Amino acid sequence: MSQQGLVILKLGGSVITLKEKPFTANEEAIRRLAGEIASSGVRDLVIVHGGGSFGHPLAQEYDIHKGFKEERQLRGLAETHLAMEELNKLVVEALLAEGLPAIPLPPVSCFLMEAGRIRSAFLDPLKAVLSLKAIPVLYGDVALDAERGFTILSGDQIVAHLALGLKAARVVLGVDVDGVFDKDPHEHPDAVLLEHLRPGDLKAVKAGGSRTTDVTGGMRRKLEEMLPVVQAGVPVFITNAGVAGNILRALRGEKTRGTLITP
Repeated sequence: MSQQGLVILKLGGSVITLKEKPFTANEEAIRRLAGEIASSGVRDLVIVHGGGSFGHPLAQEYDIHKGFKEERQLRGLAETHLAMEELNKLVVEALLAEGLPAIPLPPVSCFLMEAGRIRSAFLDPLKAVLSLKAIPVLYGDVALDAERGFTILSGDQIVAHLALGLKAARVVLGVDVDGVFDKDPHEHPDAVLLEHLRPGDLKAVKAGGSRTTDVTGGMRRKLEEMLPVVQAGVPVFITNAGVAGNILRALRGEKTRGTLITP
C-alpha cells in the first residue's frame, strides 16, 4: 500500500470505548492511538471514529435508527449527538496533545440522509480543513433524513462516502479483531484470518455481527459499506486497533496483521 495520497482512518467505537460500560471511554487506547497516528508521519488524513458505549445505548433507547415516531425521540436525538460530541472531544484532545492539528466536524451539520443512506453532503468545510494541512475528525452521529425524519449515520458509511468523494488513496479500518475471518473469531477460536480479499470474495464471507449493542451492524455491514470503495479502486486494510503498533504500521503502509481488500 502506497503512503502517497489521502488516507481515511476509522477508529472503531469498540476500541476507543468500553462497550460494556455506557459512556466510558478507553482513554488509554485513545492516547496510544493518537501517539501512533502522530508517529506515522501521515498528515494527509481524515479520521472518523465510532460511537461505542457513548452513541449506541442512547440510539437504542430512543430508537433513533428507526426514524421519527414520537416527540420523546427528539430529546434522544439531542442526547445522542451530545454524547458523541463528548467522545469526539476526548479523541481530538488526545490528537492535539500529540501536536496534531485536529479539527472536529460534526456530521449532523453536513450530511443529509434519505431512507438511511447519505443523500447529500456539504464537504466544503472538510476540504477547507484539509487545504490548511489540518486533520478533520468526524464520527458516527445522528443525521436528518428526508424520509424518516432522522436516523443514525454510521462512521463506516461516512468513511465510504469520503473515500469515494475525496478520491482517497486508501482506507484503514481499526477494529477490535485482527481483520476479516472465515467465521466470527469471538465465538470460534479456530477461525482463520483472511489476509487478502477481492470484491468477489466479500459476499461469501460469513462475517460475524457485533457482540454488544450496535445499531450500525458488525463486520458484515463494514464489508458491505467498503465494497463500492474497493470497486472504485481504493484499497481497504482492516486491522486490530486494540493491538499496539498496528495502526502505526498500517498508516505507514508497512506489513502488519490484518485483511487487505483490493480491487
